[in-house]
Amino acid sequence: MRPTGLRESRKAATRQALAHAVLALALRDGMDHVTIEAVAAEAGVSVRTFHNYFTGKEDALVSFAGDLIEQIVTGVSSRPSSETLWDSLRVVLIEIATETEDVEPEQFVTLLRLFDNEPALTAHSRHVDLLATCEEQLRAMMAARGVDPSALYPRLAFGLALTTARSGLEHWMTVRDTVGADARSILDLAFDQTGSGIAQPLPSLSQPNRPRPTPEEH
Repeated sequence: MRPTGLRESRKAATRQALAHAVLALALRDGMDHVTIEAVAAEAGVSVRTFHNYFTGKEDALVSFAGDLIEQIVTGVSSRPSSETLWDSLRVVLIEIATETEDVEPEQFVTLLRLFDNEPALTAHSRHVDLLATCEEQLRAMMAARGVDPSALYPRLAFGLALTTARSGLEHWMTVRDTVGADARSILDLAFDQTGSGIAQPLPSLSQPNRPRPTPEEH
């Protein structure tokens, strides 16, 4: 549900800024070294204000992850109905990864790694039933596109798209200083590869006249 009114908009902006601050500090200092005091200072608010929104840093990151899922679902639902689910996921995920205000592409990788490696964060996501919330939103997205929510393809496409985006960003982080490519270019290459099939590698960005798969090949 979208916030209405100036007060609600300001509250949503503060909530977002706090979650972004936790993520930025986790990337810079490591999750173990992130304190509520540092998060509040980073966001320009008081510690009391932080606790008005979140119970702790894990709560802030779970909230941020939930907002991301909602963004993906909303973005895909707004794409043309003539577009394949895979192409819609590609457009939306690349846009979120490279154009989200105040969040750098590498911070998304940090978030995913934290969910993999931080027991407290994983436990909190289970406590608030993040997976059930995501499942509900995905079913709504599939229904809006006229797709059977119980079918395999949409789940497979969604999972592969997330994995492709993560792998692309992780690769970009390792080669950005040597190859000089931006995150969007690497993500495009990653989605080209997954969309055309994984059995054979596509030419790399450094190879001239690299062919790009047509929509029919996705």
